[in-house]
Amino acid sequence: MSETFLLKKDLKDIRLSFFERGFAIPVDKQETLSRYLRGGTLRHGEKHPIKILLGGKSFEVILRSVGFNRKNHPNHSEIWQINWKAVDAISTTVKKIFSRSYNDSEEVGEYFALYSTDAPDTFYFEPIFKHMILIPQISEFALENLLASPQLSSRELTLLEDCNLLTIRKMTLSLGAELKRNYDYRCQICRQNVGEFYGVDLAECHHIEPFSQSLNNDTANLIILCPNHHRIIHAAAPTFDRKRKLYLYPNGCTETLQLNEHL
Repeated sequence: MSETFLLKKDLKDIRLSFFERGFAIPVDKQETLSRYLRGGTLRHGEKHPIKILLGGKSFEVILRSVGFNRKNHPNHSEIWQINWKAVDAISTTVKKIFSRSYNDSEEVGEYFALYSTDAPDTFYFEPIFKHMILIPQISEFALENLLASPQLSSRELTLLEDCNLLTIRKMTLSLGAELKRNYDYRCQICRQNVGEFYGVDLAECHHIEPFSQSLNNDTANLIILCPNHHRIIHAAAPTFDRKRKLYLYPNGCTETLQLNEHL
């Protein structure tokens, strides 16, 4: 089954509504999701039946565009939701799968990822449990390469499988590919597309907060770098100032992001 990563949700942000009613589709993900709908994007106020694959079962739910009054809110973005009812089978299933979040008011580190499938109107729902992810005893740089490399040996794939990181890798590949295209394979620090002269696309994804510590694989924690800057950052371990969008190196040097469209 061919899968394209669409979005990730942290249950601590949507806990109550998720278990009883479903979840919202962020505005910046609506266009991408619509590519996998029979009939294309939703019209304002339209409801569309879709299927969610979860735990080896298929559940019918509703994808809808909320029909708010556009005259009263002319500048409001479209609101899309995947909806189910508290009495539906999928509601019972997600309560069982995410029982820690459902029964615990504290943050427990449970997420889910949504992927497209080969079948239109059918999406794959994958649970992610932070407490079950084991980080291999390798360097952060090597770990990033494992997560982002399109081609891995059977030994490397086995390592990721043993550490429950295959889901994270799928997200890294998809998010990283999208960001690289957005930046035209240019380094966000030096603006260089180092593969352009040779007719190849060459850029690398870097986790601003080390993934082995944060397990944060969202775009807000990814930056696109040329191979040189990627290696320098791992070797020198500079501090990233998010407010000023710059790296501060231990020797006093600073480098500001020259390209930034997503941080």
